[in-house]
Amino acid sequence: MKKLFAFVSIFFLLLTSCSKEDWNSRNPYLPDYAVNVQLNTNLPLYNKLEYAGNAVYVGGYGINGFIVINTGTSVRAFEATCANHGISGCSKLTLNGVEAKCGCSDGLIYNLFLGLATTDAQFPLKEYRVSKNGNILTIYN
Repeated sequence: MKKLFAFVSIFFLLLTSCSKEDWNSRNPYLPDYAVNVQLNTNLPLYNKLEYAGNAVYVGGYGINGFIVINTGTSVRAFEATCANHGISGCSKLTLNGVEAKCGCSDGLIYNLFLGLATTDAQFPLKEYRVSKNGNILTIYN
């Protein structure tokens, strides 16, 4: 009976100690930098985000800026730094349509609809939260 109680207790502890967003904070390569930016999609620079399948790069925030994409069902934002390398000159992502490419030697390519690499990689892209109020997108963490 003691063994059963110990097993149930350990199982309960493990079950309650995990959260849905733990993957986002466990990446050893990317530190957490505060981001809180508003984008007005009425402006020509961000107007593409009003239409599904379009993405834009926004520099000057986070580590190497971030990439925002309208998936058709939602708007998502990702750090523009490769999630599978330490921060370096090559780890900045380059936007190419609905994909982002790492400049490092392995050339990882990430699908921006999912935030996942198209080849085998340990970590997904670091995602920021997005809220939409009319034509204003707020990207934050």
